[in-house]
Amino acid sequence: MSSIFYGFEIAKSGLFAAQKALDVISHNVANADTPGYTRQRVELSAKAPPTSLGMNDMYGQGRIGAGVDVTGINQIRDIFLDVQYRIENSLYGEWDAKTQVLDSLEAIFNEPSDSGIATVIGEFFDAWEELSKNPESLSTRAVVREKGVAVVQTIRTTYTKLLDKRDEINLNITTRIEEINSYAKRIAELNDQIYKFELNGDKANDLRDERNLLLDKLSNLVNITSYEDSQGRMRVDIGGQALVDHTSYYEIEAQADPSDMNMVYPVWKDTGTAVNIKSGMLKGMLDARDGSGDPEYKGVKYYITEWNEFASKFISEVNAIHETGYGLGSAGTGYLFFKGNGAMDIDISDDIKNDLNNIAAASVSDLPGDNSKALEMIALRSDTSIFSEGSFEDFTRSLVSNLGVDTQQAEMMSENQSVLIQQIDNNRQSISGVSLDEEMADMVKYQHIYNAAARMITAIDEMIDTIVNKMGIVGR
Repeated sequence: MSSIFYGFEIAKSGLFAAQKALDVISHNVANADTPGYTRQRVELSAKAPPTSLGMNDMYGQGRIGAGVDVTGINQIRDIFLDVQYRIENSLYGEWDAKTQVLDSLEAIFNEPSDSGIATVIGEFFDAWEELSKNPESLSTRAVVREKGVAVVQTIRTTYTKLLDKRDEINLNITTRIEEINSYAKRIAELNDQIYKFELNGDKANDLRDERNLLLDKLSNLVNITSYEDSQGRMRVDIGGQALVDHTSYYEIEAQADPSDMNMVYPVWKDTGTAVNIKSGMLKGMLDARDGSGDPEYKGVKYYITEWNEFASKFISEVNAIHETGYGLGSAGTGYLFFKGNGAMDIDISDDIKNDLNNIAAASVSDLPGDNSKALEMIALRSDTSIFSEGSFEDFTRSLVSNLGVDTQQAEMMSENQSVLIQQIDNNRQSISGVSLDEEMADMVKYQHIYNAAARMITAIDEMIDTIVNKMGIVGR
């Protein structure tokens, strides 16, 4: 037969277990809105009876257990959903970055609009058409020069904005790399803290929450895989290369391309080898800047090249007609309308800036009313042999149309990924998130367990009081 104090110990274990469960519930409720927090649960198990109570062997018939043990406080988390979330979050980061860049490119080209290149080019040729009606009018010639200036300003401004966008992306790439390094450093620190904390068998749940939240954020920037071995050591890889290996981390840096110093690329700092980036915001920025190598997707680099080609062709085609014509009066031939070689340096030639008479509307010298060169210039507007896309206006329409297609695709992919990761996160939250209704129900349950254990202790106390103060006093 067991000692009466044995029952006291059993009841006390129930009291302490209920108290621990209520503490965990309180912690869950307090962190219901904390980003990244994972619901925790007390793990309980029945205590096996001792081999001996010091008086009687308990391994006989009717042996009694020793109460309840708190074996741990565990997180309620589905690792599979974490993996899925991070894979899809990387793809979302990629397409979201592309969408932002492409939206800004559409704003740069500003088509269709009254100030877009298609309108400006059209007004330039319209001015030549007016000049063909009155080739000797200085006011009409002034309009031609004015519209030429508008073409110059539009081409140069657009080109400058494209270069600025490229530089902005470079800066953003560098900033994202710094973020990756910062996350890697903190994850390595957490790995060390978690490993040391859990050596004695406890769980560093709140530190694990912080680490999981960092892994979620990191996955938005770059493709990662993470795994924890049986010893509790975590490794985080990018494309098969360790970013974090337990308590060590390996930095990435933005390195300028030797063949084009305007371009920076992520490389491993210790080896100088390229980082194998497959998805994430960093991948999206690189593709948005350089193009993905897929003919259906073009980056800022493509639009810079195309815009420069457009400007170069426009300069050469207009000048080829203009330099063979004649201006008014004593103005000779051979004058260029534009100077420069491309979008960066296009400008009105000094001859046209300084003297409107040098605008060549005629094919021969001193022939009043000759408008044949002006008519050639007008015909240039509809010349479809200049580009594979057709005329100048066809080229700009095609360029803007391709950009629009790319933007729509990126927006669609970004929206799809956003919906997908929201669905996965909802599934995660249904498992890991704190439900106040569930916590309140558990609180009531453990409160009753606590009260029952306390009542049991009171009953045992009364039994002891009976033994100590009331037994053996009859007949005194």
